[in-house]
Amino acid sequence: MDLSIIRERLGQVETFKQENKIARNALSSELENDTEYLKVCEEIKALLEKKKRIKEAIWSKPETQKLVLDIKENREELNVLEEVLSVELMEYYEVKKVDEIEDSTGELRKFKFVAKILPKKDKNDERDNEGKYAAKIDPDMIAGTKQNNETA
Repeated sequence: MDLSIIRERLGQVETFKQENKIARNALSSELENDTEYLKVCEEIKALLEKKKRIKEAIWSKPETQKLVLDIKENREELNVLEEVLSVELMEYYEVKKVDEIEDSTGELRKFKFVAKILPKKDKNDERDNEGKYAAKIDPDMIAGTKQNNETA
Protein backbone atom coordinates (compact mmCIF):
# COMPACT_ATOMS: atom_id res chain seq x y z
CA MET A 1 0.00 0.00 0.00
CA ASP A 2 1.35 3.37 -1.02
CA LEU A 3 1.63 5.84 1.88
CA SER A 4 0.69 8.76 -0.38
CA ILE A 5 -2.71 7.16 -1.05
CA ILE A 6 -3.35 6.81 2.69
CA ARG A 7 -2.36 10.44 3.25
CA GLU A 8 -4.64 11.56 0.42
CA ARG A 9 -7.52 9.56 1.89
CA LEU A 10 -6.89 11.10 5.32
CA GLY A 11 -7.09 14.53 3.71
CA GLN A 12 -10.39 13.64 2.05
CA VAL A 13 -11.79 12.39 5.36
CA GLU A 14 -10.78 15.65 7.09
CA THR A 15 -12.34 17.71 4.27
CA PHE A 16 -15.67 15.89 4.50
CA LYS A 17 -15.68 16.16 8.30
CA GLN A 18 -15.12 19.92 8.04
CA GLU A 19 -17.87 20.28 5.42
CA ASN A 20 -20.28 18.32 7.64
CA LYS A 21 -19.40 20.48 10.64
CA ILE A 22 -20.19 23.65 8.70
CA ALA A 23 -23.47 22.17 7.41
CA ARG A 24 -24.49 21.02 10.93
CA ASN A 25 -23.84 24.50 12.29
CA ALA A 26 -25.98 26.05 9.54
CA LEU A 27 -28.75 23.53 10.24
CA SER A 28 -28.59 24.28 13.98
CA SER A 29 -28.93 27.99 13.25
CA GLU A 30 -32.03 27.34 11.15
CA LEU A 31 -33.60 25.29 13.95
CA GLU A 32 -32.77 27.90 16.60
CA ASN A 33 -34.60 30.56 14.56
CA ASP A 34 -37.85 28.57 14.24
CA THR A 35 -40.31 29.45 17.05
CA GLU A 36 -42.55 26.41 16.48
CA TYR A 37 -39.54 24.10 16.76
CA LEU A 38 -38.37 25.83 19.95
CA LYS A 39 -41.85 25.51 21.48
CA VAL A 40 -41.96 21.77 20.78
CA CYS A 41 -38.45 21.42 22.24
CA GLU A 42 -39.65 23.02 25.49
CA GLU A 43 -42.62 20.62 25.64
CA ILE A 44 -40.33 17.66 25.08
CA LYS A 45 -37.94 18.94 27.74
CA ALA A 46 -40.78 19.07 30.29
CA LEU A 47 -41.88 15.52 29.40
CA LEU A 48 -38.31 14.23 29.64
CA GLU A 49 -37.98 15.76 33.11
CA LYS A 50 -41.21 13.99 34.16
CA LYS A 51 -39.91 10.72 32.70
CA LYS A 52 -36.63 11.19 34.58
CA ARG A 53 -38.41 11.73 37.93
CA ILE A 54 -40.56 8.60 37.45
CA LYS A 55 -37.52 6.54 36.41
CA GLU A 56 -35.53 7.72 39.45
CA ALA A 57 -38.43 6.78 41.74
CA ILE A 58 -38.52 3.28 40.27
CA TRP A 59 -34.72 2.90 40.41
CA SER A 60 -34.60 3.98 44.04
CA LYS A 61 -36.57 0.91 45.16
CA PRO A 62 -34.39 -1.67 46.97
CA GLU A 63 -35.28 -4.52 44.59
CA THR A 64 -34.42 -2.34 41.61
CA GLN A 65 -31.14 -1.23 43.19
CA LYS A 66 -30.03 -4.86 43.33
CA LEU A 67 -30.72 -5.24 39.60
CA VAL A 68 -28.81 -2.05 38.84
CA LEU A 69 -25.83 -3.29 40.89
CA ASP A 70 -25.94 -6.70 39.16
CA ILE A 71 -25.95 -5.03 35.74
CA LYS A 72 -23.04 -2.76 36.69
CA GLU A 73 -20.96 -5.70 37.96
CA ASN A 74 -21.76 -7.75 34.85
CA ARG A 75 -20.86 -4.81 32.59
CA GLU A 76 -17.47 -4.44 34.29
CA GLU A 77 -16.80 -8.17 33.95
CA LEU A 78 -17.93 -8.09 30.31
CA ASN A 79 -15.56 -5.23 29.53
CA VAL A 80 -12.62 -7.16 30.95
CA LEU A 81 -13.61 -10.39 29.18
CA GLU A 82 -14.10 -8.64 25.83
CA GLU A 83 -10.74 -6.89 26.13
CA VAL A 84 -8.98 -10.19 26.90
CA LEU A 85 -10.89 -11.95 24.10
CA SER A 86 -9.84 -9.25 21.66
CA VAL A 87 -6.16 -9.77 22.48
CA GLU A 88 -6.55 -13.55 22.29
CA LEU A 89 -8.28 -13.38 18.91
CA MET A 90 -5.54 -11.12 17.58
CA GLU A 91 -2.89 -13.60 18.75
CA TYR A 92 -4.92 -16.48 17.27
CA TYR A 93 -5.08 -14.67 13.92
CA GLU A 94 -1.33 -14.00 13.96
CA VAL A 95 -0.61 -17.69 14.49
CA LYS A 96 -3.34 -19.36 12.38
CA LYS A 97 -3.95 -16.64 9.74
CA VAL A 98 -7.72 -17.32 9.80
CA ASP A 99 -10.57 -15.05 10.87
CA GLU A 100 -12.91 -17.80 12.06
CA ILE A 101 -13.02 -19.74 15.28
CA GLU A 102 -15.29 -22.45 16.64
CA ASP A 103 -17.20 -21.30 19.73
CA SER A 104 -18.09 -23.40 22.79
CA THR A 105 -21.20 -24.81 21.05
CA GLY A 106 -19.24 -25.91 17.99
CA GLU A 107 -20.58 -23.14 15.78
CA LEU A 108 -18.09 -21.43 13.45
CA ARG A 109 -17.83 -17.71 14.31
CA LYS A 110 -16.14 -15.08 12.18
CA PHE A 111 -14.29 -12.19 13.79
CA LYS A 112 -12.92 -8.91 12.47
CA PHE A 113 -10.46 -6.24 13.47
CA VAL A 114 -11.31 -2.55 13.36
CA ALA A 115 -8.80 0.25 12.90
CA LYS A 116 -9.67 3.85 13.66
CA ILE A 117 -7.73 7.01 13.04
CA LEU A 118 -7.54 9.08 16.22
CA PRO A 119 -8.24 12.82 16.27
CA LYS A 120 -5.34 15.16 15.59
CA LYS A 121 -3.36 16.04 18.70
CA ASP A 122 -3.88 19.66 19.68
CA LYS A 123 -1.41 21.40 21.97
CA ASN A 124 -4.22 22.40 24.31
CA ASP A 125 -6.08 19.10 24.01
CA GLU A 126 -6.06 16.94 27.14
CA ARG A 127 -6.44 13.57 25.38
CA ASP A 128 -4.37 10.45 25.95
CA ASN A 129 -2.85 8.26 23.21
CA GLU A 130 -6.22 6.54 22.59
CA GLY A 131 -8.05 9.84 21.99
CA LYS A 132 -9.83 9.78 25.36
CA TYR A 133 -9.87 12.83 27.58
CA ALA A 134 -7.30 12.36 30.31
CA ALA A 135 -7.80 13.64 33.82
CA LYS A 136 -5.73 16.74 34.44
CA ILE A 137 -4.24 16.68 37.91
CA ASP A 138 -2.81 19.80 39.47
CA PRO A 139 0.65 18.94 40.92
CA ASP A 140 0.16 21.53 43.70
CA MET A 141 -2.99 19.72 44.76
CA ILE A 142 -1.10 16.46 45.08
CA ALA A 143 1.66 18.16 47.06
CA GLY A 144 -0.96 19.75 49.35
CA THR A 145 -2.57 16.35 49.92
CA LYS A 146 0.80 14.83 50.84
CA GLN A 147 1.48 17.68 53.27
CA ASN A 148 -1.94 17.27 54.89
CA ASN A 149 -1.39 13.52 55.29
CA GLU A 150 2.06 14.06 56.83
CA THR A 151 0.81 16.58 59.40
CA ALA A 152 -2.16 14.46 60.40
